[in-house]
Amino acid sequence: MRSHPWLGATATAVALSLGLVAGYSYVTHRDSTVDVVAAAPTGSASPTTDPEPEPVATPSMAGQVLADPAVPLRAAIDGYVSSRGAHLGVVVLDRVTGETVAYNDSVRFDTASVVKVDILATLFLRAQGAGRQLTSEQKDLASQMITESDNDAATELWDEAGGATGVAQANRTFGLTQTTPNPDDYWGLTTTTPADQVRLLGVLADPSGPLSAASRGYALDLMSRVESDQRWGVPVAAATGTTAVYVKDGWLSNENDDDRWIVNSVGRLVEPGHDWLVAVLSDHWSTEDSGIAVVEHVAAIVVAGLRSAMAD
Repeated sequence: MRSHPWLGATATAVALSLGLVAGYSYVTHRDSTVDVVAAAPTGSASPTTDPEPEPVATPSMAGQVLADPAVPLRAAIDGYVSSRGAHLGVVVLDRVTGETVAYNDSVRFDTASVVKVDILATLFLRAQGAGRQLTSEQKDLASQMITESDNDAATELWDEAGGATGVAQANRTFGLTQTTPNPDDYWGLTTTTPADQVRLLGVLADPSGPLSAASRGYALDLMSRVESDQRWGVPVAAATGTTAVYVKDGWLSNENDDDRWIVNSVGRLVEPGHDWLVAVLSDHWSTEDSGIAVVEHVAAIVVAGLRSAMAD
């Protein structure tokens, strides 16, 4: 696991009204604050192959405004990222408590390989609509696409999912309103927002959502088995006791941005008392490693901040 720098002792959680998961409503928190402990997360959990961890509590979407003002998280992240010549957006949602932290949540970023989760979800939705399961070949390709981030497999499944048109149609069902599949069928330059990526993660987590338990379980199982060298980003925010870690990362040297790097990480962390959905999207990095370091840092500090605030 990569190490990451630590911002400081406190931060402000600015929670916006996002409507992040289909079927749930969220309370708007404006200028609410939380206290963030100085210590980093206590450890990272090993991935699990259990696609459906036992629920730790009944989700309550009526989050509470947390007290004890501190350094604004929005300003802290903005200064941290801007000083590195890039920009970033993040959304963290705890499905158990409904608490949300958002920064640049509706800013659009290119997806790179995180769109592969959307491709797979679309494929499942289309199969369900046709009253069938994925073929054995499609399952093999899906495994390669998610666990290895294989681009050839993604291209095949993108086509089988109906390309940009098919993914856009599925996204309307999923409640994604800020995602535009690339019209030239180059799936890696699909545009999305952190808010939409958390909505999509919510589709995979929601038993009452549009995907069947089998479809959700299969997708989450693949995200729990991503190759070790691609398990950066969201997993660094896992704490001791985390029972399930799901992730899909995306990275791309963008020729439309002077070959600077797109670096994204989306995932889910399940632990006693919390069920975190996390999306960190960023671009304009001079190197892939510099982007990964900041993405990991931001994921860790935001999850740790909410975790510690709710423990007080």
